[in-house]
Amino acid sequence: MSTKQLIAEIERGIKALQKAHALCLKAETVAPHSQATAAKTAKETKLPAKKTAKGGVSDESRAKMAAAQQKRWAKVRREKKKAAKATLVVPAAV
Repeated sequence: MSTKQLIAEIERGIKALQKAHALCLKAETVAPHSQATAAKTAKETKLPAKKTAKGGVSDESRAKMAAAQQKRWAKVRREKKKAAKATLVVPAAV
């Protein structure tokens, strides 16, 4: 390959890179709104910080609430068992 051919090849490569650069700049000026919207949606879909996820409740209070909820569900389960036993006993007595 001669020097002239090498220089011509390099110039073609430079022109191709300049075209690609111009197209990239043009794409950025045309669609900055869509990029901003994408960034905004990404921010909105992030999970809340750990502090807000806890709701500002201390560990001690959270444990008390969990215990109270367990008591409520235990009461519901007991009442369901009583109701089931009552329905089984009544038809047998009749």
